[in-house]
Amino acid sequence: MTLTDVGPRARRVLLVDDHLDSASSIGRLLNSLGYEVCVALDGHDALYCAARFQPDVALVDLSLPGVDGFGVAEGMRAMRETRSTLLIAMTGWSAENVEDQARAAGFDLHLVKPVSLDALTHALATTRV
Repeated sequence: MTLTDVGPRARRVLLVDDHLDSASSIGRLLNSLGYEVCVALDGHDALYCAARFQPDVALVDLSLPGVDGFGVAEGMRAMRETRSTLLIAMTGWSAENVEDQARAAGFDLHLVKPVSLDALTHALATTRV
């Protein structure tokens, strides 16, 4: 698997963040950029939404109640419907070992909060090949 930039295009984005204000504001931003967004506030809801929404991209906070972000990634990689979803960890955790753990769990990219608009749109323009 490799990652490549393909430029902006309409995509389905699963946004997983347990902070309602953050999830709402990022969700509105993504909608304004032309993305269809499904928001989940915990890991269990994320896996439920992922199976039904079948996102092209998932932006997942690592620190979540219930199933954490690592578990969400592992669960999505195990589902046929989301096996090829681009998984992006979007978290306040920046230690190198956390990025290694995220990759081991199935994440493709790791973004550290606060994420700039440029970094976010660049990550969303990436696809799995």
